[in-house]
Amino acid sequence: MAMNSVLGMVNRKEIMDKYKIGVLIAAAGMSSRMKDFKPLMPMGDKTVIETTIENYKLLGINRIVIVIGHQGYKIKELLKDEDIIFVKNESYETSHMFDSICLGIKEIANTVDLLFITPADSPFVQQFTLKKMLEEINTPSIKIIQPSYMGKNGHPLLLKKEAFRDILDHDGTMGLQGVIAKMGKKCKNISFEDPGLAMDADLQKDYLNLLKFNEDKRYPTVDMCRRIQDYFHMTDEVKRHCEKVAEEALNICRQLNNIDTKKVVAAALLHDIAKGKPNHAKVGAQWLKDMGYEEISEIVAEHMELNSISSAITEKEVVFLADKLIYKDKLVTINERFSNKENMYKNNKEALQTVERRKKQAEILYNMIYGSC
Repeated sequence: MAMNSVLGMVNRKEIMDKYKIGVLIAAAGMSSRMKDFKPLMPMGDKTVIETTIENYKLLGINRIVIVIGHQGYKIKELLKDEDIIFVKNESYETSHMFDSICLGIKEIANTVDLLFITPADSPFVQQFTLKKMLEEINTPSIKIIQPSYMGKNGHPLLLKKEAFRDILDHDGTMGLQGVIAKMGKKCKNISFEDPGLAMDADLQKDYLNLLKFNEDKRYPTVDMCRRIQDYFHMTDEVKRHCEKVAEEALNICRQLNNIDTKKVVAAALLHDIAKGKPNHAKVGAQWLKDMGYEEISEIVAEHMELNSISSAITEKEVVFLADKLIYKDKLVTINERFSNKENMYKNNKEALQTVERRKKQAEILYNMIYGSC
């Protein structure tokens, strides 16, 4: 059976399990506009290229080819303990990134079925984006997936094996974008709420933006939260509920010390992004974790029921309680919030126990903060 037709029948996990997936990292350039060697510039406690590699390894990809050129020996020395294939572009001073990509494809073509292609200086693409691209490549008629953010095309590209020949036969005009233009409907562009896919380090200001992004990426801004809500098709009713939960959470924060209000607001605005799906807390938490917002994910995972109550109230307890004090978009008492569920499940012992357990958690927290219900 042709791979195209097989891919149309499987989900992303099955693709990861059954198909050989690789990543080609282009790192042969001179970095002339940066006035420094981009792949080896610091990014937190690692370099830019190490951060990029780590992102794909986190996805479970271990077939990695790096095309080197300028200062390639430094990259090889840095990564000498990694299981990586290095290909040198001997003409790096006069050639283009497209030429490096062709060299990399020739090296890895016989060992992979799907291939991500990325420059070395694109370290912060979300796991959510990478996973979604793998799911979307299932479409039999699609050979290439290109992601975009707010109308700007970004990296990486994801190719089926069938697209390798299209690239190798291309004359290089407009690089990969020239190949994409020729492919027409065989290339699919997908928009994501992922700033990282449109970020690189061509100029000093770009590198500074990457550094700031790395420092600030723990949780999304309010504007980003609202874009994420739209991306996951949150209904207006659920949006209003989340806004009210965020408002009440801030009221609770005024009674407490050492609470990160930015974290609270982000979690409150996003706690119901998977509303309507079975086990929506778990699903929404996984989405957010894949988007890189792990701390927010942990709060969302427990917004229905806490695994435990901290001795000193944290952001997790604040969002949980705020959610229990808002019914739809109205402030209510804890008794009012749970009365409908208690009546609904009065003849279902197991479900009623769950409702009563959550109600008890809310009462404990309310008493810890305000003194009594």
